[in-house]
Amino acid sequence: SGVTALIRSTYPNWSPAAIKSAMMTSADLYDRQGKVIQDGNKPAGLFAIGAGHVNPGKAINPGLVYNIQPVDYITYLCSLGFTRSDVLAITHKNVSC
Repeated sequence: SGVTALIRSTYPNWSPAAIKSAMMTSADLYDRQGKVIQDGNKPAGLFAIGAGHVNPGKAINPGLVYNIQPVDYITYLCSLGFTRSDVLAITHKNVSC
């Protein structure tokens, strides 16, 4: 997308995870009139709104970026109680939790 290209041009060494994080952590939860984003005639819930409306200006200076690496997902799966064989089935990596 254009916002991804904008961020990549500003931070050429950022990983795809960092770029996604910049867009998500800087997204707006309000519309252009300053009102809560709606889902039909009610305020949008988390599943309807996601991270919010992308804000390109804020995304190039997000302040906070989560640069998650593949190994972090393995640690996360282990922390959720997945077994070694569960993690192997998902990641195709032999790990110990």
